[in-house]
Amino acid sequence: MTTEISSMATNANKKIRCRAALLTQCVLLSTAFAWRADAAEPASAEQATRELTQPTSELEVGVGDVTQGSYKFGEYNGLQHEGAFPILNFDLSGGGLYNSDSLERWSARGADLGIDTRQLDVDYAQQGKFRIDLGYDQLRHNISDTYQTPYSGAGTDLLLLPSGWLKPNVPQVNPNNLNDRALSPITGLASAVTRTGQVAPPDATQRAAVNAIINADVPAFRNYNLYTNRYRWNAGLAVNLSRHWQFTAGVRHERRDGSQPLGAVSSGIQENSVILPEPIDTVTEQYDTGFHYASSRGSFDIGYYGSIFHNNIKSITWSDPPDPTQTPSMSSAPSNQFHQLNIAGGYSFTPGTRLTVAGSYGRSTQDEAFLSDASLPLGLPASSADALIISTALDVKLTARPTRALNLGAEYRFDDQDNRTSVGRFVFYDANLQPGPNPSAFNAALGLAPGTLSSNVNIFENRPHSRRLNQADLNADYAVAAGHNVALGYRWQGIQRHCHDTWITCENAATSNESTVRGEWRANWVEALSTRLAYAYSTRAVDYNPNAWLALVPMANVVPGAPVVGATTSVYGYLTQTGLTGWGPAAGFPATPLTGNAAIFSPNNNIVPQSLYGSRDNVSELPGMRRFDMADRRRHKLRSSLDWQASEHLSLQAEGEFNKDDYQHSAYGLLQSQISALHLEGSYVFNDNFELPVFYSHEDLRSSIAGDGFGSNTGAAFVGRPGNTLVAGGCYATVLEKNHNGKIDPCLNWFTDMRERADTFGLTLARNNLSGGRLSLAGDLVGTLARTHIGVRGGSYANNPFALANAPPLAPGVAAVFFIPAADLPPVTTRTLEIRLRAQFALSRASQLNLLAAYQRLKSSDFAYDGMQFGTGTEQLPTNEQPYSYSTAVFGISYLHRFF
Repeated sequence: MTTEISSMATNANKKIRCRAALLTQCVLLSTAFAWRADAAEPASAEQATRELTQPTSELEVGVGDVTQGSYKFGEYNGLQHEGAFPILNFDLSGGGLYNSDSLERWSARGADLGIDTRQLDVDYAQQGKFRIDLGYDQLRHNISDTYQTPYSGAGTDLLLLPSGWLKPNVPQVNPNNLNDRALSPITGLASAVTRTGQVAPPDATQRAAVNAIINADVPAFRNYNLYTNRYRWNAGLAVNLSRHWQFTAGVRHERRDGSQPLGAVSSGIQENSVILPEPIDTVTEQYDTGFHYASSRGSFDIGYYGSIFHNNIKSITWSDPPDPTQTPSMSSAPSNQFHQLNIAGGYSFTPGTRLTVAGSYGRSTQDEAFLSDASLPLGLPASSADALIISTALDVKLTARPTRALNLGAEYRFDDQDNRTSVGRFVFYDANLQPGPNPSAFNAALGLAPGTLSSNVNIFENRPHSRRLNQADLNADYAVAAGHNVALGYRWQGIQRHCHDTWITCENAATSNESTVRGEWRANWVEALSTRLAYAYSTRAVDYNPNAWLALVPMANVVPGAPVVGATTSVYGYLTQTGLTGWGPAAGFPATPLTGNAAIFSPNNNIVPQSLYGSRDNVSELPGMRRFDMADRRRHKLRSSLDWQASEHLSLQAEGEFNKDDYQHSAYGLLQSQISALHLEGSYVFNDNFELPVFYSHEDLRSSIAGDGFGSNTGAAFVGRPGNTLVAGGCYATVLEKNHNGKIDPCLNWFTDMRERADTFGLTLARNNLSGGRLSLAGDLVGTLARTHIGVRGGSYANNPFALANAPPLAPGVAAVFFIPAADLPPVTTRTLEIRLRAQFALSRASQLNLLAAYQRLKSSDFAYDGMQFGTGTEQLPTNEQPYSYSTAVFGISYLHRFF
């Protein structure tokens, strides 16, 4: 929230960097340090002239103190640690006087040099000839200081569990399965239902096993702070070759290190997830150079831009918590390069008519070596992706002013991202998963011996996605009367997506077209009052293909062989013949047994079995499911503003915004989203030395999402043993009815309605020219309240824990299955309060004393952190992270001296 808080004073032209902060708070900070105390006594004419014509330098030194360390408070401002920190800023300028014949100018600026957000810039110029600049910038992003991990080697690419690690398991629940609830004595030693239907506490052997797990594993969890550092060096050169030509060149070197959270899943023993401390060690080099021509009527630019990214971390390997002898690996972001040639030009045919054209051609390449593993049954199709993307762009813009009252504009934009990466076939088992006992149905089709591949193998092909955009804009702005303007515009945007060399189209939306019309009215009613009202409406139409997932699984185009018997077509052939998707028919359990291909590809009217297209995971989509960025959409945008100088002392501004997206043809996925915002700002100037600005903003975000937790159609009529046949709640009264309709049960549809509201209020008090013009005081107050509510409708079924095969039959009227209605998620709230007081006292014309006292408090509640604690998740290794909360004060004192 608070940025650049260590800068005790800066000159009026210094910009405050606002990183990851609320805009209103950035505004306060920018104005907070931009003012300066007036001189202790009026300047003489000679002094005033010297200050205007001679470069002025400043040096500021001091010390500050943070009362309580917090990673969230210091997320981007470098003040994450408790204790003292140095304040060091300077702004040095030199060279010839502004009223002299000298063309030499130089400057050196340093900001926040005592903390982890330091910035340093140096430049030297001969006006009209050349300019050289050098810079250094550092930024630390503090992510979490409550994260815990049992892995040793944090900060490296090899994470190992301790040698004494025991598989978390709750034996009274299941003696074999991974269960991370064993890490808490509350859940690990809780009673459980036995196989005979009795609620019993763990026996002595089970208690001993859980206690052994707690004693072995829990002490291994220790804090590891997650943060990243960015170090950036840059250099630039500009040379004026002639009156019209200039040459420029620049280079930027950026290095990042540290650690950030990475979610990973492995399924060697049992599917489980871990949050790993991913090491970061990357270098990015950027280069640009070009020649630029400018005359009274035309301009021309030609240049080169290059970016080379190198990742020193090739992959990360970690121990699997169910079996530490197993070590999954995941590749990191691959090193890559991008090179681009840019050409642009413009020509003014008349003072009111100008044509500009810009184009570029670029190549992105990536040939990082693939990770290889002995478990790959057929090896790799190539040593690397040898990826290549050709980028071509063109922008043509024509503007004209045929009359004083009319402005016209037309623009065409073309952007083509052509992915020419080869398609390769990757055959693999999920991480640490052993081949299953049943053979794959595609061994013969692949020319392999029977049993070479098992039915739980993945046979995938990569999909090199390409995207081409065509866009045309027409705009007109007309002054209908003095102070009144009307603007109209139209935009058409067409996007084509495809993949080179995939066996079938790979895109859910191969083509999409969107048209937007907009209108705007601006009015200056009187000199002190202006208003603006704008509205835009757009429609997007998409040719949606729900079977595009087939491009991932090439075996969908192969007739399955043994052990499958009777198939006469492939998955793709079956879906094409029936008009179905991979989800299968929208039907319950068949009244008569299915035969032929229907029995094979839609058994009991269920989804297509994974093994029939060479996958261990379901990759088909729900009918009516649309990805929100590729779905038909109607969009409304409304903007309004008012600016009123009510009197010499009072000014008022107001802005309103309303956006609504309606995905009218989506049955599942994002159905609707809406954003409304209001911003009010006012300022009262009591006199030249006393002003009171106040602001308030409100944002309201809403969205509706739908899904389906469908199950499978079965013929099971009871749970555990005959007689346990009743269902309580839900859409069906008996177990048989529920199971017959497991796939199409409407009670398994779910809906979420999310609403997020944020209110921000702030004011500033500033008083200047106190104590004979030596003292200036200022204070800021900012408060925010953000809350998120997620309403959930729907539900799911749960078996009665006493409905067991070895337990007595349930009593008459007791349900074997319960429908559990969904409940709203707990609200998420964040409250912040920020108070900042500043004083500047002019000791002399060249020096001043700066004082700062700031207080910031944040309180938050977020249910997501509940699932990160010991004893909450069964297959998610906890991190014990806590929701952010802090109460921190910062004090500072510094001395600033000016050199004239």
